[in-house]
Amino acid sequence: ADPVLTTVSEYLAWSYANLAMADAALGDQAERHGRTHFAIRNKLCHGLVSGTMSMRSLCHDERLKMTLPQACYYCGSNANLAVDHLIPRIKGGPDEADNLVWACRSCNSSKQGRDMLEWMRLNESFPSVWLLRRYIKLAARYCAR
Repeated sequence: ADPVLTTVSEYLAWSYANLAMADAALGDQAERHGRTHFAIRNKLCHGLVSGTMSMRSLCHDERLKMTLPQACYYCGSNANLAVDHLIPRIKGGPDEADNLVWACRSCNSSKQGRDMLEWMRLNESFPSVWLLRRYIKLAARYCAR
């Protein structure tokens, strides 16, 4: 059964744990989530809520960002790239490297000052596991202030 979530922190922990479960299933090339994947999610969520575990640092994501080919994080294009604030500054997103991703001019212009999740929903697309994980880490950091 899913846990009873009452705080924003608990919702972020549950979301992050679900992404860890999905990432593990992708790594295993599983067509469905198995017992091990659910165990990963449950253990991580419980650990995040209790404070015995923590989300991976954004530094880990930064290393991944530097090793991945330069391409738009939203559509995959490698033409006319610019830097985009994942969480827009107008929405309280920091003007820091952790909040910056590559975006093609088309996506960047279309997204404008919208929240990434809102904008992708409007475009009927879904962010990658990596992008969602980064977004949740930024949201968790913001809520911890």
